[in-house]
Amino acid sequence: MKRREFINRVGVGATASLVPSTLLSFTPSLFSELSKRPLSFGIVSDVHKDLMPDADQRLETFINKAIDRKVDFIIQMGDFCFAETKNKGFLDIWEQFKGPKYHVLGNHDMDKNSKEEMLDFWEMPKTYYSYDFEGYHFIVLDANFLYQDGKFIDYKNANFYIDDSARTYIDNEQIEWFKADLEATKFPTLVFSHQSLWHYQGGVKNRLTLQKIMEFYKEKVICCLNGHNHLDYHFHQNGIDYVDINSMSYQWLSDKYKSMERFPKELYEEYANLPHIGAYKDPLYAFATINPEGTMEIEGVKSTWISPSPYDMGMPKGIDGMVYSAEISDYQIKF
Repeated sequence: MKRREFINRVGVGATASLVPSTLLSFTPSLFSELSKRPLSFGIVSDVHKDLMPDADQRLETFINKAIDRKVDFIIQMGDFCFAETKNKGFLDIWEQFKGPKYHVLGNHDMDKNSKEEMLDFWEMPKTYYSYDFEGYHFIVLDANFLYQDGKFIDYKNANFYIDDSARTYIDNEQIEWFKADLEATKFPTLVFSHQSLWHYQGGVKNRLTLQKIMEFYKEKVICCLNGHNHLDYHFHQNGIDYVDINSMSYQWLSDKYKSMERFPKELYEEYANLPHIGAYKDPLYAFATINPEGTMEIEGVKSTWISPSPYDMGMPKGIDGMVYSAEISDYQIKF
């Protein structure tokens, strides 16, 4: 029997916490086919090309690091860019990484487009899918559905800007597929989604159904990774670890903390939402390594805020139990 421990945060400047462990067991068949070498991949989320003036440079930093580290694949976890001709150059930067590349649909990717247009622009095969890589299984979900009058409706052309209670659902057909896919795999599994599968604010509305499925097969689930919230955060529940990957670029700030001093003045004329952008000085991203002895390590980037930070402007820390930060912490999971 293997012991899988609660994630330990080991971020720079913080003391590693001591946390309880949960006993889980992988069947021998799951471990027997694990890769004999470490598997590494790069993770980036919420780049927001169409909001960030320097999104190209931020993405290029990540791509160059991924190339230098010779990772096995890279994945972006949504809110990447619109399907517009002006963003072709941005995609060309993404394509500079010659290994496998994977996409997750974010809600804002359908601000101006349909899902079909995004799939075509990104050359993404489906809105949800799975793949095997070196003895591990990866599942990508699509939580970009409205639920109205008993029907699931795809996000399209900003139709999700309605009452929050009607948005951020995973449709029943996809849930059945998810259950069957997780049941069928014989490999340890990571689950990617743009929106959180655990958080009560901004998370998937019918998340409890997916949580129950993962908890039933928890001996197979290494962890779940999501973006969307622009937070650096971890939550452990019923044997499943959930990790929020912070935005590459910024935190959205309310009117009280907006500023016209973070960027050159001329950019505020071109980017109407820029006063609300609490930007990180350096691009944030992470690299994950899954080791054959049964550990997964996440190595994040730490930065600072472009001045004035929201805290310089008096924003309290700990909103809804969260702390906005310009970093992605380091984590280690044992499975």
